Amino acid sequence: MGKKHYICTHTWSNPDTIKDVIKQQGEMTDKEFFAGLKTEKAETLQHWMGKDDFFFCHWKAIDEQAIIDRLSVAGLEQFIVTMATPVDFPKMNLDFLQPMINKLK
Repeated sequence: MGKKHYICTHTWSNPDTIKDVIKQQGEMTDKEFFAGLKTEKAETLQHWMGKDDFFFCHWKAIDEQAIIDRLSVAGLEQFIVTMATPVDFPKMNLDFLQPMINKLK
């Protein structure tokens, strides 16, 4: 079964844990972070985490439940509530971006 793209909104269930989790993630490399959440059924491709009550991740998974299952196995269900939203494959408008890219050269 092929994987689909999802943008997940993760909301902290207990705001007191934010600092602890951010500190723990700061002690691992990006490679370790992504490898730690990767399975045959789901994997994190990107994440955007700040210090707010929520953050976002880009996942590729066979379905929403595969994401929830992976987070549960990692023990994260006790810290976050997740809403997985299916999205089309990310696209870029190169006609729009090319002038900006050219300015950087």
